[in-house]
Amino acid sequence: MNTPLRHVPTRMAYQYHKQYRLPGFDYSSNNSYFITIVTKDRKHHFGEISNDEMSFTEIGFFAEELLKNATLKLAHLKIDHFVIMPNHVHFIATIFKVDNDFKTPKNGLAPLVPCSISSFVNRFKGRLKKWCNEKNYESFEWQARFHDRIIRNEKEYDLIVAYILNNIKNWGSDSEKS
Repeated sequence: MNTPLRHVPTRMAYQYHKQYRLPGFDYSSNNSYFITIVTKDRKHHFGEISNDEMSFTEIGFFAEELLKNATLKLAHLKIDHFVIMPNHVHFIATIFKVDNDFKTPKNGLAPLVPCSISSFVNRFKGRLKKWCNEKNYESFEWQARFHDRIIRNEKEYDLIVAYILNNIKNWGSDSEKS
C-alpha cells in the first residue's frame, strides 16, 4: 500500500526565498533611499488626479501628515521629498546617525533593524493602516512589500527629486496608475 507523501517545509526552502533587499547591505546606514509603497491591488485610496493636481481623500491627507511629521518624531531620519499619488507613495528618506553597530548575519538575512529604512516603512504603513481601521476605512490595505533604491550619488539624487516633483504631472502616462 502506498503512503501519500507529505510536504515538509525545510530550511532550504526559506534560504531560496526571493530577496527584495540587497543582501548584506546595512539599510540603517547613513544614506539616502528612494522608496515606493503601493496600495493593495493599486486601489486609489489616497485621492485622484485631475488637471495635474492631486485631490486628497481623508486617507491621503493623513498619509501626507505622517510623512511631514516623520522628521519631527525620528531624530535619525529625514524625509527630503515626497509625493502621494492615488495608489502609491514615493519619497526620499535620508538616514543620518552618529554610530552604527549593525552586524551582517551569515546568510545575509536580518530581523527588522531599529532605525533602518525597513523599520520606518513598517512604522509608516502600520500607523496609516491602524488609523484607517479606527476611521472605518477597513477596505484600505497595503501591498505586502515596498520598493527601495539606494541613492548612489548626487546626480541620481537630483534625477529622483525631479521624478518626484513631476510625478503628478506625468500621471496620464504612468503605467502604475491602475
